[in-house]
Amino acid sequence: MVTVAQAALESNWGQSKLSREANNYFGIKAHGTHAQIQMMTNECEKGVQVAIRAGFAKYNSMLECFQCRDGIVAKGAVYAGAREKLADETGFTGEIAKHWATDPKYAEKLLTMLVEVKGMVE
Repeated sequence: MVTVAQAALESNWGQSKLSREANNYFGIKAHGTHAQIQMMTNECEKGVQVAIRAGFAKYNSMLECFQCRDGIVAKGAVYAGAREKLADETGFTGEIAKHWATDPKYAEKLLTMLVEVKGMVE
């Protein structure tokens, strides 16, 4: 469920320009051999929101994007803490948030979205 909530949060329910033009539902920055697309984004630097141009990974499909996100979380050293908390959605979300986004309220926003997503499937 956290993956779905994260995709909904990052892509504004699939309506973001990045998700529509690059099948990137998680705001994954350009890396490796993926094609990429340049877009404006907001980052938090020293507590201040700043608009920057950044390279983002461009995927051939939604499935490819979800597989890449899962691979990042499964193999990335910075997500070791998240992997230790797979059975604890709140703990897992907090660990993901430490490295996924620069927004200091990312964990809170993701947990709020998780509650919303769960409410839709119940």
